[in-house]
Amino acid sequence: MEYLLAAYCSDALASSIGDIVVLSFALMIAIIALSYMAAYLFRKPEYEGFAQIEMYQLVVSAMIFALVYGAVCFAADLADLFAGKDVFEIGRSYLVYIQDMAVPHVINLELAKLNAQALGSWSMRWGASVWGVIVPAFPSFVLVERVLDFLLLLISPFTASLIVQMIILEVIRGTVLTYVLPAGVVLRIFPPTRDAGAFLISSAIGFGIIYPYTYAMHKYIVEDMINHEASPTLKSRLENAGFQNIFRYISFKGMLDWEEILIRPLKYLSYLLLQALFLPALSITLTIAFIKGTAKFISQKMG
Repeated sequence: MEYLLAAYCSDALASSIGDIVVLSFALMIAIIALSYMAAYLFRKPEYEGFAQIEMYQLVVSAMIFALVYGAVCFAADLADLFAGKDVFEIGRSYLVYIQDMAVPHVINLELAKLNAQALGSWSMRWGASVWGVIVPAFPSFVLVERVLDFLLLLISPFTASLIVQMIILEVIRGTVLTYVLPAGVVLRIFPPTRDAGAFLISSAIGFGIIYPYTYAMHKYIVEDMINHEASPTLKSRLENAGFQNIFRYISFKGMLDWEEILIRPLKYLSYLLLQALFLPALSITLTIAFIKGTAKFISQKMG
């Protein structure tokens, strides 16, 4: 698959974007020329001052366009050099990896819930049929079933968050660099829309480059954590603490493998929680901070 950033730097797309920008530059040059002529015709020095300011701003806009286009192409080279593919592809494959990792453990939690329901429904009768007493065989499993049901209720929004993040990446991939960035450069050329153009340019760079690169960062950090040396099992921890017989009792002589059906799922679901809540907030915080700083720099320092 062709890299998105590399495709953005391709001759065909660069030609189409360049035509729009060149047309906008030509229109602004015509406005500046008319301002100069009106200044000498009507002897209005403010018209000449306006033309000089806009000529300066036109040069600044040309420099911004060259810098932004070069930054996008440089980001494409970095993605090819360090990651081997488009950063949007890295982010999508990483989210699919987290989802595929979490789904089997969600199924294990569901199985643990069903087992807890089955054990919690068992009962024993004591005494004669008329005067006897019916008591639950495993009353504590009612509480276990409720806890697992609550966990599964919490996990559903987390898995939905991964799907929403994939959709957001695809929307950004298809619109930001191809439409928002050229629109920002064009708006930056004309005086009334100069601030809006600076905001669109900084937003396009932030969401088109910074935001997907944060997902590449998440991928290498989280996958290294997951693939790190496995943590000690519940059985080994109990044995090391001197409780060799407890694991045999809580496993009910092989009826339930709590290590595989509960302990391990909770461990891997913690990584799901990390990507569902904290890391997306970190990505959007970094992106918004970059957009605010860049827009302020373009509007105030280069305006």
